Amino acid sequence: MLISRTAVVLLSVVLVSACTWRDRANDYRQAQLSKPLVLPPGIESTALHDSYRVPGIESHVVLPGEFSVPQPDPLIKDVEQGVVRIQKMGDDRWVLLDGSPGQIWPRLRGFLNLAGFPVARTDAVNGIIETGWVQPRGEELPRERFRFRIEQGVQRGTSEIYVLQSVVENDQGRWPRGSFSEQREQEMTMALAQYLADSEAASSVSMLAERNAETGGKIFLEAGDPPYIRLLLPFDRAWASLENALGKAGFTVDDRDRSQGRYWVSIDEDNDDALWFRRLMKDKDLDGNAFIVQMIKITDQEMQIRVAPQEGEESDADVIDRVLKQIKGFIS
Repeated sequence: MLISRTAVVLLSVVLVSACTWRDRANDYRQAQLSKPLVLPPGIESTALHDSYRVPGIESHVVLPGEFSVPQPDPLIKDVEQGVVRIQKMGDDRWVLLDGSPGQIWPRLRGFLNLAGFPVARTDAVNGIIETGWVQPRGEELPRERFRFRIEQGVQRGTSEIYVLQSVVENDQGRWPRGSFSEQREQEMTMALAQYLADSEAASSVSMLAERNAETGGKIFLEAGDPPYIRLLLPFDRAWASLENALGKAGFTVDDRDRSQGRYWVSIDEDNDDALWFRRLMKDKDLDGNAFIVQMIKITDQEMQIRVAPQEGEESDADVIDRVLKQIKGFIS
């Protein structure tokens, strides 16, 4: 019994002692420098130095002029998140929306499943889904099938969906160049666009559909003297897209010459869409708000867009670069 009581007393002493240890967390504040390390004879100290020693600056040169921090690139994107649009040019129409082809692929499959369309063939690498033959309900129409094609959009992080319709009476074993019924194509395109607009973006991504997509888009700002826009579109669509972008960027098209690929544009600085231009010209001693926008055909699928001030107008490289970026953001 005595042994047990002694053990309890000793245990209590140990526990109390453990709780009263001194906190050494701030001891470093009273620390003092120790004497330099003295090496034994015969040992060199060449290896004991800072690996990334910063040398002292013996002289410096003051650069001429005043340094100004350049403005960041504008965050412009014509297709906003969650926005779905149907675009049309000539006989072609397509659904334009935010999201890469790999993100849109499972949403397109979801639309077909919900609508009850049988899927006859899929090619995720090329973004193609073909339905089986179906009979339209409630109408005396021929049996039909549809082909959906997802492509990378012009802007990075966007996609375009094209719809093609064929009927059994006109079927030759291969898909036609254009839909047999433009009305049926239009109805299907509108139904798909409505579904995509109403449904939330799917969290899943098709890696096969993403593999063949040009993730950088089809439009690039290339460095040069002067810089220019490289646009991977055929001339007709590039020309129409450029004029649409000029209007959205705040420019007024004063004249155009399609044969020369030129737009003569100006910008009204009092326009709300021209706020970016007023900020740009605020600290510049320049008097110029009229430009020539030139589109040059390189190949059937590649265009260049260049900007220069009109005769008698003042500009500089910074202004030209910002104008190009503003136009680039609205081309779709």
